[in-house]
Amino acid sequence: MTDELDGIRIERAVPEDAFVLAAMTLRWDLEGGSPRRAGFIDEFAEAWLAQGNARPAWLARRADGDPVGFAIGILATSLPSLRRPTGGWLHLSSVYVVPELRGSGLGERMLRQVIDWAADGGLYRVQLNATDRARSLYRRVGFGGPQDTLMQCVLTDRLPTS
Repeated sequence: MTDELDGIRIERAVPEDAFVLAAMTLRWDLEGGSPRRAGFIDEFAEAWLAQGNARPAWLARRADGDPVGFAIGILATSLPSLRRPTGGWLHLSSVYVVPELRGSGLGERMLRQVIDWAADGGLYRVQLNATDRARSLYRRVGFGGPQDTLMQCVLTDRLPTS
């Protein structure tokens, strides 16, 4: 672990963190070139809170409380089947580290903590959609390559960018 990561703690987000997650998501979206939208912070916080435990999230913070990264997931459960395990999995929909700490190992620390949480909770899989830039990070923590069977049916011309 580098000195840069000393004092950074990673914890499960609690309801009081809704606006911090919203502000971090806004920062990430703006870095990606998304246009501002009035009311986004409130919109995000309300949506995250409404989904409760189905949307576990983690925040990385410096000792002074300054947020420097986050991960947000979606919990899914399968119905009983004879063909596949019954249980649940976590789809990571967002993983973000502030630009000045990218490459420091913080993303890896966050992902390992998320994976440990999922394993301790009896989940049988953690999945995500990897960008080319982040693929090596995900491989380092145990994620495999994309599956040829991953398909989608697009129902709108407005797809999420993350």
